[in-house]
This record gives sequence, C-alpha cells and structure tokens, in this order.
Amino acid sequence: MLLVSRCTLYLRREWLTVALTVGCALLAIDFVNGPLGLRDLMTLRERRAQLETVHKELLKSNAALKLKLARLGSDNRYVERRIREQLGYVRPDELVYRFATEPDRQENHQLDR
Repeated sequence: MLLVSRCTLYLRREWLTVALTVGCALLAIDFVNGPLGLRDLMTLRERRAQLETVHKELLKSNAALKLKLARLGSDNRYVERRIREQLGYVRPDELVYRFATEPDRQENHQLDR
C-alpha cells in the first residue's frame, strides 16, 4: 500500500513530465517506423540510387541510338550493310552462299508473313 501511495504522490507532482516523456517516446517511435519516417527515407534513398544507375544506362543507350540514327541519315554504306544483314538483300550480280548452320532467312521471313 505504501508503494501505491508513493506512486500516486509521484504522479500528482510529476504528471506533466511523465506525459511529455510518453509523448516524446511515441513521437520517436513514429519517426522511425511511421509513414514518411526514417525507414521510408532509407528505402527511398536505395530506390533513388537504383534509378540513377538505370538513368545512366539509358543515357548511354540513347547516345548510341542517336549515333546510329545519324549514320542512317548520312552514311549510305552503313544503311546498305544494315539492309543486307537484317533483310538478306543481295545485288543481282552477287552469288549467295547458304550454310547448313545458318538458318534460312528467306524461309523465316516468309513464315513471319
């Protein structure tokens, strides 16, 4: 009974301190675990680092595609070589050698249609 009366007396004198301590503890817990808290900040920083890496890769890819596009617009030999490689075109005076290991491009092209 003496312990209960001491606690009651203590709470009567220090109720504001106890309430502020509990409030600060709840705010600290919310700061760490709550939405928009420290945990979310760390997650967002990791995601930002990933996105920056992807962004750099896309910039490199974009630069390579711009170079290809510039070559397609100005370099006729490059355009001709790309057409020959991708579509299998040949000139009328050229001979075509087909090897067994290489898939027949014309048959594949006709199957796509």
